[in-house]
Amino acid sequence: MSVPFAFVPRQVSRPTKVQGTEPPKTPSVVPQRARSPSPVSDSEDDSQAPEAVVTDKDKKGKQRAVDSHTHDVGRDIAALALLALSDYRIWSDADLRNKLDGCLNTSDTSAAGFVPINYLIRRPPFRGFLPAEPSEVEVVKALRSYANDALEVRMLVSAPSSSVWYGTGKTSRKKDVGGYEVRRKDWETLLDHPLRHLSPEQWDKRTLYMECVPTQYRSLAGIARFTQALLPLPPSSPPSQVHVQNVTLPPHYLDKPGDIPKCRGYALVTFSTTEQRDALLHVWPWKRGVCDITDHRTPEVKEAQRFGFRTISKARWDQLNEEYVAYRHQLVDEIFEASKHASSNHRSDIPSGTDVSTRVRPEDEGFPTHALASRPPGGTPKTTIVSPYPYGCLVFVRNIHSGTNKTTLKTLFAKAFEGKGKPTGLDYVDFNKGMDSCYLRLTSPNHTAVLTEHFTRHPTVQANGLDDTGRAPSENERSIKMELIEGKKEELYWKNIPEKVCRQAVEKALEAEQPIDVSCPNASMSGGTATTRGAKKRKR
Repeated sequence: MSVPFAFVPRQVSRPTKVQGTEPPKTPSVVPQRARSPSPVSDSEDDSQAPEAVVTDKDKKGKQRAVDSHTHDVGRDIAALALLALSDYRIWSDADLRNKLDGCLNTSDTSAAGFVPINYLIRRPPFRGFLPAEPSEVEVVKALRSYANDALEVRMLVSAPSSSVWYGTGKTSRKKDVGGYEVRRKDWETLLDHPLRHLSPEQWDKRTLYMECVPTQYRSLAGIARFTQALLPLPPSSPPSQVHVQNVTLPPHYLDKPGDIPKCRGYALVTFSTTEQRDALLHVWPWKRGVCDITDHRTPEVKEAQRFGFRTISKARWDQLNEEYVAYRHQLVDEIFEASKHASSNHRSDIPSGTDVSTRVRPEDEGFPTHALASRPPGGTPKTTIVSPYPYGCLVFVRNIHSGTNKTTLKTLFAKAFEGKGKPTGLDYVDFNKGMDSCYLRLTSPNHTAVLTEHFTRHPTVQANGLDDTGRAPSENERSIKMELIEGKKEELYWKNIPEKVCRQAVEKALEAEQPIDVSCPNASMSGGTATTRGAKKRKR
């Protein structure tokens, strides 16, 4: 009996070779249409690198780098979640406070206090302080790995826990609906928590200003984690307590209204108690000296000592800000008076009764860095460990040959340092092919001065694109011109450079800040001799 619509299985075996045909051959070369231009290398020379061979060692190194990045992102997400559900955030955020109170006033204790993770992701401090908006799954993994002592996460398998978050009926906010919710493990105390009834003045007493934060912690979440690691906690402190309540980044004087402030090494941090604030003020005082720390040195403590980390109370910080503003207004008034006297052909002098030589400026007392950055320009600032980039190390070069390359330019400009007792001092040649100009990043301002002075005293032109020696210009030829870039132009240039490169450039500038010794031609950058360098080279 035949069965209609019989099931016929698909052939899954390998096709047999048909008589008289040959299997297709794999081409030994890549077709022209499949080829793609080689990516531009970040190295300073134009030589092409050989074909890379991926080894097991490279794979393990890349995997470790990916794991480390994932680890840091997870810790940052957990830190931001703790700040988003802190007592200070509940006190200051009216929308969060009202909805949370409505969620806590419910008879269903199993659902009380839960907040949708989607709600937190779309609001501060998550919004704007992560490279990319995380997904719910990423947040859940981070909270279970790094904030399991303080926060409780659950997955929704039925209707949302509370309508105060999601709305009801047709007015429901679909974007708030997610698969996960989170609440603090001490949720039963949130309605009557004593921190919710503090005044702004009482919160200020729990706040301190910190400066010279290590570069690897310069983010909102990084500062919270860094502060938590430095905070000496009493043995009786419960693990579920949130100690760092809030982190505020003071705006820079160049920030526009509405801009999300960037971390530049300083911040205002609020704690749960004044004792925690006083503990950090005692261990890391404003006047730098020997820190009163225990023998147990964590990586955060070592980095804080290396960068000169220091703290000051918010009350003193506000006072210094007021003093600086008054000092700045006084200077402006004095300049205006001096200009008015000069225009009237009078003796342009500072008004009588003002002793400039004995005046104490706020910066003499160690004024906060963010306020000093806004002072009127008056000379090239000095590069320090907290500088965003090395000052006085950028040169703009004109009239180079349009057919040249980075390798040729690097050799050409290195001629300025021959016989000066130091290596070239040329950190990077920022050049695009086909251009007749470029930027040079020098190691230190001393190297910048040597380079510009050499090409000022010795006018040079390139005979062709591969001329790495140069010659004297003829009558109608334009010689190579160099311009030191400072001020706003310098800041705009370094703004487009990755932060890691800027940090490395600052470290190089600090290491090479000693002036170039012309009388010691055999000295190296690290103080070694030419004999030692030769021995090391032969050994390699």
